[in-house]
Amino acid sequence: MNLALLMPEWIVLGILIILTVFELLLVDNEILYKRVRNIILFGGLASVALALMATSGQTGSVFNGTVIVDPFGTFFKLLFTGALAAVIQMSRSFFRARPEKTHEFYLVLWIALAGFFLLVSSNDFLVFFLGLETVTLSFYILTAYLKKDSGSIESGMKYFILGSLASAILVYGISLIYAVAGSTAFPAVRQAFTAAPQHGILIAAACMVLAGLFFKVAAFPFQLWVPDVYEGAPTPVVAFLSVASKSAGFAALLRILWTVFPALEKKWLLVFPAVALLTLLYGNFGALVQTRLKRLMGYSSIGHAGYLLIALSVGGKSGLSALLYYLAAYALTTLALFGGICAAEPYLKSDKIEAYRGLGKRSPFLAGVMFLALLSSAGVPPLAGFSGKFLVLLAAVQANLNWLAFIGVMAVAVSLYYYLNIVRVMYFDESPREDSISVCLATRAMLTLLSAGILAAGIFQAPVLSWAENAVKYLF
Repeated sequence: MNLALLMPEWIVLGILIILTVFELLLVDNEILYKRVRNIILFGGLASVALALMATSGQTGSVFNGTVIVDPFGTFFKLLFTGALAAVIQMSRSFFRARPEKTHEFYLVLWIALAGFFLLVSSNDFLVFFLGLETVTLSFYILTAYLKKDSGSIESGMKYFILGSLASAILVYGISLIYAVAGSTAFPAVRQAFTAAPQHGILIAAACMVLAGLFFKVAAFPFQLWVPDVYEGAPTPVVAFLSVASKSAGFAALLRILWTVFPALEKKWLLVFPAVALLTLLYGNFGALVQTRLKRLMGYSSIGHAGYLLIALSVGGKSGLSALLYYLAAYALTTLALFGGICAAEPYLKSDKIEAYRGLGKRSPFLAGVMFLALLSSAGVPPLAGFSGKFLVLLAAVQANLNWLAFIGVMAVAVSLYYYLNIVRVMYFDESPREDSISVCLATRAMLTLLSAGILAAGIFQAPVLSWAENAVKYLF
């Protein structure tokens, strides 16, 4: 057992302990606590990133094969680490003008990171469920964190009820798998499916596991929770939920489909295109009539899940490489957009789209960042979002899913309408106020880096795509 392979996880655990101790010691000194906390958080994230890069080419397993380390998991762990760094900076801006104490908030964010790491490295259904529930329970707390905000409490309650139902379905499926296979280890379960691919109980169990994961990625018909949760939850939580939770859900789907259920590939390739189609249509047409930006982004997130499901429907190395590239582009785009929303919210006092009238005059920098992110989300070249959609649709055409690729292209046209409507409001509508919106240096640096990433990943696709291809080959 080479425990050095888990060096990033040990660092995450160590930072979590340090944060807890410092909270207990410095809770009465708010100013000193915030300074020390920021050093621990960003220093910890830098240490985790360095450890991930140091172990990026290594493979192996620990704890009797229940946890595996490979470049596929490392790809997602780096994605989670970068997303958390941006979310922490958003949280600092978001809570600066709010009375809520944030001591537990950052602890729960870090616990969610530990859950993400465990989830993408799991090689056993028990470890998989432990990681998934660590993440899910953390987000129940985070979505309802604004205790005096009825919208936040409502979001947390809805997410808790529906998420608990999805978890119950998933764990029941795992119990059926154990009843037939006699094990929860992925290799043993794979052997059971290979030996009896038509076994009724195993097929029912696989459907239950996939239903639980479809809830996490907001796939039809398990997507109804997304707009309500996005509307009421704190904005940094929505950003983390949109990027990290969706990425983790697809990482789990890929790991399970290609390492546990490959015997059922012909069956799922018949179902996934229909799910992708319905998810794509629901998300894009639902966004057309929205008047609140965060709720619109909820429907937009469902639409993006539709494109990711197209790549999943294609399968193979080309489809999965396109999926990983799309997730990286989606992360850069979504974090930039929500970073702009977080910086503007204290001044606008509303998440209604009309509240962003005249933002181009009040803050040219924020409007420029959001403009770039909105164009990338819509799939306008040469940005990262365009490259992600192009790779996914190209893979669909190469797999003879021309009808699905055509629907994907039409959905781009639909999304242009509601994204460009936000641009119109920011630049062409007059603002009722003339005061400027100031952006702190740290937030400005974060948004500049994310914007540069959107441009770089769109113009120079090869490095990210090569990284994705290297990660995917470990699934086969």
